Amino acid sequence: DAAPAAGGESKIESNSASEVDHTEIFMPALSSTMSEGKVVEWLKRVGDYVEEGEALLVVESDKADMDVEAFEDGYLAAILRENGETADVGAPIGILVPNESDIIAFSSNLQLVPTTPSTVINSSLDTPAAAA
Repeated sequence: DAAPAAGGESKIESNSASEVDHTEIFMPALSSTMSEGKVVEWLKRVGDYVEEGEALLVVESDKADMDVEAFEDGYLAAILRENGETADVGAPIGILVPNESDIIAFSSNLQLVPTTPSTVINSSLDTPAAAA
C-alpha cells in the first residue's frame, strides 16, 4: 500500500512579483505514532511528470518503509528533502507544478511563500553566510 502525499496550494513570489502556481508535497503521517519520516529514496527526479496515484518516493516511518503517491498530476519541480534526510510530519518535502515550463521558476532566485509562517525556503545563492 502507498500513502498519498498531502499537499497544499501556495504561490512562488520573486522580486518581480511574478507568481507560479504550485503544490507542496508534505511528509505524510504513515502511522498514528509517526512524528517524522526519513526520505529513503525519491523514485522521481526534478522535471519528471507524475500522475495522480503514481509513487513519488519511499519514506521510512517509525514502523515500515512505504511508497508515497502523488495526489495530483504535475511535474516534480523541486526536492526539498534529499535521500537520507528526515522531516517532521506535515513539513514540505517537494514541489509539484502543473506545467513543465514552471520548473524553471524553481531554479531561479525565488522565495517560497509558505502556507505556515514557520519556514521560509530561499533558493538564493547570494545569501551571506553567518555574520562574523
